[in-house]
Amino acid sequence: MIGLGLLGQLTALLLKASGVRVIGIDISPFMVDIGKKHCLDLGLTRDSAGIEERVFELTDGLGCDAVIITAASDSLDPINFAGAIARKKGTIVVVGAVATGFDREPYFYKKELQVRMSCSYGPGRYDPQYEEKGIDYPPAYVRWTEKRNMAAFQELLYTKKIDVGYLTTHTFKLDEAPKAYDMMMAKSEPFIGILIEYEAARDFETDREELF
Repeated sequence: MIGLGLLGQLTALLLKASGVRVIGIDISPFMVDIGKKHCLDLGLTRDSAGIEERVFELTDGLGCDAVIITAASDSLDPINFAGAIARKKGTIVVVGAVATGFDREPYFYKKELQVRMSCSYGPGRYDPQYEEKGIDYPPAYVRWTEKRNMAAFQELLYTKKIDVGYLTTHTFKLDEAPKAYDMMMAKSEPFIGILIEYEAARDFETDREELF
C-alpha cells in the first residue's frame, strides 16, 4: 500500500482479512503508526532509510505481488516507487489521484509490470443501465460488481472480521462543521475520518407548536 489515509487504511484492512501480508507506506509517521497497530505487517515512512531493501527482505527478495496506490499527489514518485518494489510481472493498481506518467526504465519495462486503474466502486460504476435501471451483470461473467463489493464489505463488518472504529479520529457537532473544514484545510492536526453529529430525532410536538 502506498498511501495510508482513509482509503489506504480500509484497503489494508480488507487485504489483512483476506490473509495477505500487507506493507504500508506513507509520508506521515502518524498514518504509519496507526496502520501498524491495526492492519499492517510492515509500516514505513517514505523517507525511511533502506526502504526498498526492507520491502524485499519481507518478501524474501521477490518484491510485492501487487502494489496498490491510494495516495493523492502530483508527483511521479508514488508510481515510480511502486515499480521499484514490485516483483517481476507484478501488478500496480492506481486507486488514488496520482500522476501516472511513469518512467519506462529501469523498472516498468524490464519487469514487464501491469498498471491497472481502479474505477471507484467496481464494475457497474457510471453505467446507467446498472446504477439507474438495476440491470445486473451475470455473476458468472462479472463476479464482483459495485453492489457485490459493498455486500462483501458489509459482511466483513457484520462478522467483525474487520473493525473500522479506529478510523474515526475526530467528532464534531453539526454547528461545528466549519471547524472541521478549517482543520482539514489547514492540516493543523492529523486526521483520518471525521464524524459530524447531528440531531437524529426531533420532538414532533415541539416542531408542530413552532409552526403554529
